[in-house]
Amino acid sequence: MIRSFRYIVLIIPFWLIQLTVQGQNYIGMHKDDIRKLTPKEHKGFVFEKEVENGDRSFIKFVNVIDEQTLLFMVDSKGICTSVSRMYNTWLYDQVQKELKKNYKKKGSDTWIEIKDGKKYEIKLKNGEWFITVTTRPITNK
Repeated sequence: MIRSFRYIVLIIPFWLIQLTVQGQNYIGMHKDDIRKLTPKEHKGFVFEKEVENGDRSFIKFVNVIDEQTLLFMVDSKGICTSVSRMYNTWLYDQVQKELKKNYKKKGSDTWIEIKDGKKYEIKLKNGEWFITVTTRPITNK
């Protein structure tokens, strides 16, 4: 029994990381579609709240078991402009490894995703209490 439990404890963090980089990034999607798709595509995440603040608002989903948060930033039309996912700090090395495996490296903690002909910047930030992976579109200025 204890041996099985140890195995599960070791496997769960790797399984969680797989969710980080797979699937769509939701940028360009309407908030109503995000609210429908997120619980289906990110098991364990439940809608917590939507904060509307004029031209900048966000939708928040949480996974209390895995202690993770998903934030979808939306514009005044309800279109997603960026996505952030927060993890416990002890997952930093695993998240970084998964990002290196799946995306093109741009900087020390920055990667590029090319999806449907569009480029996105993925940044990993190591904070005091949690780490954050943020995906934003790259705009040509």
